[in-house]
Amino acid sequence: MAGVATIEDERAQVRAAVFSHLAGIVLAPTVKALWERGVFEAFEGFSTWIDLDRVLARTSANRGYLRVALRLLAACGWLEQRVEQNGKYSRYRLTTAGRIALEVAPSLYAEIVSFIPKALYLDDFLFGESDEPILPSLRALVQRTHEGWGLSPRPDPIAAAVCQQIRGHLDGIVIAPAMVALARGGVLDKLEHGPVDPGALPGNHDSLMCLLEFLATQGWVTQAHNQIALTPGGRYAAQIASSYGVTVSYLATFEVVSTLLFGDPRIPRLDESGVELLVDRGMNVWGSGGAHRTYFKKVDEIIIEIFNRPLDRQPQGICDMGCGDGSFLEHLYSVVKSRTARGQALDKHPLVLVGVDFNKVARRVAKQTLRRAGISACHVIAGDINRPAQLAGDLEGLGLDIHDLLHVRSFLDHNRPYVPLANYAPGTRKGKSSGSFAHLGQEILPDELEENLVRHLRRWAPYVGRFGLLVLELHTLPPEVTAANLARTSAVAYDGTHGFSDQYLVELPIFLESAREGGLKADERYQAKFPPSELATVSINYFTALTSPDYAI
Repeated sequence: MAGVATIEDERAQVRAAVFSHLAGIVLAPTVKALWERGVFEAFEGFSTWIDLDRVLARTSANRGYLRVALRLLAACGWLEQRVEQNGKYSRYRLTTAGRIALEVAPSLYAEIVSFIPKALYLDDFLFGESDEPILPSLRALVQRTHEGWGLSPRPDPIAAAVCQQIRGHLDGIVIAPAMVALARGGVLDKLEHGPVDPGALPGNHDSLMCLLEFLATQGWVTQAHNQIALTPGGRYAAQIASSYGVTVSYLATFEVVSTLLFGDPRIPRLDESGVELLVDRGMNVWGSGGAHRTYFKKVDEIIIEIFNRPLDRQPQGICDMGCGDGSFLEHLYSVVKSRTARGQALDKHPLVLVGVDFNKVARRVAKQTLRRAGISACHVIAGDINRPAQLAGDLEGLGLDIHDLLHVRSFLDHNRPYVPLANYAPGTRKGKSSGSFAHLGQEILPDELEENLVRHLRRWAPYVGRFGLLVLELHTLPPEVTAANLARTSAVAYDGTHGFSDQYLVELPIFLESAREGGLKADERYQAKFPPSELATVSINYFTALTSPDYAI
């Protein structure tokens, strides 16, 4: 048992390091932008609360994104936040940790953020024809991390903890994109299979060795007798390397975070061909795909139960709104085919798959995915999660009834395009979320966001009553909860990436309350949350409409 405890303790330390690295991706550029604009000068000489309006008056910031930024500082324990008058009025105060952090962090963050433009193309430098443009930067940064970034030991425990936190953030700007590049380039896979001669590893040798030396500072890599090997902690870090992918995919967003905060927030999000400019979607899919494997076991339970019912009580097929590359639909088809009674009768009762996505690039890839899987009874169409009635009409044109399908979606409801509310008087409802929400820099107050979510789910309720709606969703945590559990959650990174990209994370209890108010009931047998505690940032729910016939067994 002692050995098991030691292994789990080591893995917990690795996860804590990963969470710190991910927080650095969002915090370092944000703090740099706030510092250069003089935001922190508003807190100098004050031991009391500072109004958001005071900060806005000094900086002319975009109010919505400024609230996102200040909430990030609260989530990492550097600010206290008070939100009053139904979210309309917010105040902030530096904590002791925040005062220490702002004495040393901004200049160091400014130094490391200069690496982000190179980190965006780390794959190219590492595996391309030449790594010369990046080598001087990498060598200098390796030296800086060996020096502990110049942060001398502090006898005060709070100061020591803050310095350790900052070092993790600084390391993360290099280590997070490095882990993604090494994983996607096959380097970590080779290292996982045992000690390797560096010359046998793919990639440009000098840059590769710099990155491996960076990992050695984490205790993840050792080198002896001209052999590179992963430590036990490094092997676990390699196994969960995809955890870095989603946050790193937003590096382009944080390269322009100063513009989002203080410039014109309507900077282009898509190019002429529909390719996203502020997020690397391919990397995002790769990173989220690694995490999704954790959730598939619970999803599979639900799918197996539904498609083991009597045939006359089964859906005709599955409709995935926001299908992305089609891999989720492919997985669900495989589960039905190999593990259910319906799978034994597909010749007589084909399983119709419908992939729906707003993005035409995603639709093209989804078609290829389903075609390669040999799935013939499928359709991939354009659609908008905000318009289920339009989807119903489009399905009718294909000879399908929207009510005859099981509806699924993964991590999409928080990423729905924001449509301002009609016929809503601000303050009508009491906002409960601690979140900060923005659309193109404009502030969205919690009560309006929650009303928007309720109406959104209510629009879907009439269409999912027969066979239900299976939802995987991402959530935020109250900032004080995050700040007290930084070694146990990646909520700081989620709040940063999603807050600055106009996505709307609410706490899990609020999401469930909104679903009930919107006319959906969750089947408690199939509810799951990850982690299974008050720190849950991911949930799985199988909803049916409150007024629907009960098809559950």
